[in-house]
Amino acid sequence: MPAEFNGRPKARSFLAVLLCAVFALSACTSTTTEKPMTGSNNLSDPATVKAQIEELKQVLADLHTFKTETQKAIGPQQWADKNLRNSACTTPDGQEGVNYSVMSQTMETLDLEASVNVVKSFWESKGFATRTETNPREPGVIRLYANENGGHLISFTATSKGSSLEMDSACVAGDQTAIYKELYPGNFGLRSSSSSSATSG
Repeated sequence: MPAEFNGRPKARSFLAVLLCAVFALSACTSTTTEKPMTGSNNLSDPATVKAQIEELKQVLADLHTFKTETQKAIGPQQWADKNLRNSACTTPDGQEGVNYSVMSQTMETLDLEASVNVVKSFWESKGFATRTETNPREPGVIRLYANENGGHLISFTATSKGSSLEMDSACVAGDQTAIYKELYPGNFGLRSSSSSSATSG
């Protein structure tokens, strides 16, 4: 055995290097495979879902802030929020997810063109692309739409009888059912957790 080994040192060395390379490659692959995923491949993982809930809390806060800033730009009218809810959505890169939607209304009359121009200028100052629509069949109604890539989808409708804001938050990628189970466990016969209570309003 020793003589045979000493007679082929180069072959033995090459084989040892090759085996080490294969082992290193398999070890590297194993490490990558076992690493917890937080992307679309493992969207129902509990840690991933909790992170998505935290992201939803932030987009909801951002939504309320932007809505309030828009209302202040319009004037001192009294606004009432209607129908705050979650909705299914799609991210700019095509992933399914969840966002928040809210409608806010005021029954106080506004100068239609002036209020639309104020909102248009404010939204454009925030980086939104806007478009205004009128319809001869709907006199006394002006609609302003805006969107920001990967962010809010919003509209302002000014009428002679009152006005409304409709806003959607940015879309948070994730498994909708898994997120809803964390947000609203009571709807699934589960116990409520402290992490989910702050996002329902």
